[in-house]
Amino acid sequence: MSASAARAVIWPAAGLAIWGGHFGAIYAIHALACERGMEGGTLLGMPWVVAMVAGATILALLGLALIFVLARPGGEITEGGEAEPRFTLWFGAAACVVAGFAILFQAAPAMVLPACW
Repeated sequence: MSASAARAVIWPAAGLAIWGGHFGAIYAIHALACERGMEGGTLLGMPWVVAMVAGATILALLGLALIFVLARPGGEITEGGEAEPRFTLWFGAAACVVAGFAILFQAAPAMVLPACW
């Protein structure tokens, strides 16, 4: 029963956790660039901050896509003999979609605005 309860909590929260991790990564990248004076540096022909934020965004979106694919409802039987409620998986997939939009909306200004004002 503990595996089922853990799954019921992890699936809906996984997309939101990736969103939170991406949010923290963006601000860590900007803080590091400003603190160390690296806002003018380049990486792969782009400004360092833009390249790092783009990389973090791509990784976050790939993680969300993986969770979205894995969250599609299956016919597994749990210990109690009943199929897992589809709501948990549906909510996990919906949270991934919402988190994907949120990641894009928080990455856009982070790539446009300068790291240090």
